[in-house]
Amino acid sequence: MAGTDGEKTFNAVFGEQARTVAVLLRPQWGHTPWTRIEETAIRNRAYSQGYDFATFIVTAPRTPIPEWLPKTRIWYDLERFGLPGAAAVLVSRVQERGGVAVEETLADRAARLRRAQDLNEAREAFQCGQEGVDAAREAYRRLVGDLKTNTELLGRIGCRVQDVYAGITMLVGKGVALTGTGVALAGTGVVLTVEAHFPYANSLKNTALVAQFYDGVPRLPGLLVFDDPRTLKTWRFTFGLLGPGRTGWIGPDGKEHASEALAEFLLGHFMELQRRQLGQAE
Repeated sequence: MAGTDGEKTFNAVFGEQARTVAVLLRPQWGHTPWTRIEETAIRNRAYSQGYDFATFIVTAPRTPIPEWLPKTRIWYDLERFGLPGAAAVLVSRVQERGGVAVEETLADRAARLRRAQDLNEAREAFQCGQEGVDAAREAYRRLVGDLKTNTELLGRIGCRVQDVYAGITMLVGKGVALTGTGVALAGTGVVLTVEAHFPYANSLKNTALVAQFYDGVPRLPGLLVFDDPRTLKTWRFTFGLLGPGRTGWIGPDGKEHASEALAEFLLGHFMELQRRQLGQAE
């Protein structure tokens, strides 16, 4: 992707170059800018080739299967059958389309170990340098920007976006005006606050991104609240080097989240909590 036109690259890879394509389905897939490009490329290729080149893997509960996917096309439930089964299916798909599965040699294992050692050293250097802090700050700015610009999803869940002042902004919804240095998103029965902590200028030690979900407006600077809301969920993310040249957030469960995907992840849970709250109200 680096140094290329993302749309052209995606169209070339998904539409022509890849032997097989595995779609990791979640509710947001096909509804965000980049995944819409993926969907279009896959559907265009299927128009002339059919869907044999594609495998659809459901990664989150209650993910709807795309209406345009033929009813005879089998999709894979990751939660039910597990990761090893998904890997076996993909190996089979690659072999069906001319790929070859090879056994790992001793030399291959030694090279893999060396790469792991190099990556571990790079991660330690990243954690203890200004480069890591700068990357984390930029990732947080991106998260704020992604939450702001995702107006399509925000509109669907009854929220609007408003700048409070230049620089770090707040998301405001349902007539709730919030101020401060974090981000807040208010919907129907659920409020999400996101705040980043950067205690050191040249180290990622104790750096954290805290996302909290409430069933009402919490006590925040400049806002008078009479009743404390109930905390529905709290997540604490750290930032680090995930792989060679690849940085991102790491959740409390150890799962990795690319900087460009964290806003989708948080909004997905925000909408799910709203759905539950509305269900309880009914």
